[in-house]
Amino acid sequence: MTSRAPAIFFILLAACGSPAPLFGGFTPANGAAVILAPATCNNIAALGPTAISGILIELASGADACNVLTQAKQCGAGSGSTALLGVALSGVVGGSPTDPVGPASYPWMPNPPTGTFKASTSTAAQVDAVCTAAAGSLVHMRDGTIAISTVTASTVSGSMDVHFDNGQAYTHPFDVPVCPVSIDICSLFDFCGTHACVPP
Repeated sequence: MTSRAPAIFFILLAACGSPAPLFGGFTPANGAAVILAPATCNNIAALGPTAISGILIELASGADACNVLTQAKQCGAGSGSTALLGVALSGVVGGSPTDPVGPASYPWMPNPPTGTFKASTSTAAQVDAVCTAAAGSLVHMRDGTIAISTVTASTVSGSMDVHFDNGQAYTHPFDVPVCPVSIDICSLFDFCGTHACVPP
């Protein structure tokens, strides 16, 4: 009688292999970061008043990421493009104002935090010429980490190991310029009533 252990072992290894690359191999052509000024937000339903700061990062395949962020803030996309929008957050639930986000690892959190925390979240989408995402082409982070290595007045660098709810992942370094636009960090926790479609 022959042993089936080797076959089962290789099946298990295959099942535990690396996830497929995001959208079959998303390769951004450009990117931008926005330094989100510290504020105390009162619109995070699960937490209550929370002192928070962050860095918003957009990586895009086509449209100029800084132009999209300037025109649409976080509520929009570049026409006919693929984009990944990630944010690294540092905060204190119920605490006083926190320092700006700096070099550190910011993990995805499956549950609302308590006390002092570091967290990240991300979405990615492929949109057509009128910024409509096809079925299955809007995905949300479900695991992983955004690591910030350096933050200056002009650039933000680090890496992403971001896993999405479609079973795909984006695992790459980034080094992007800071986009000179002001975005209220508390607005990240509000529903986008409209979505701008920024032409290329």
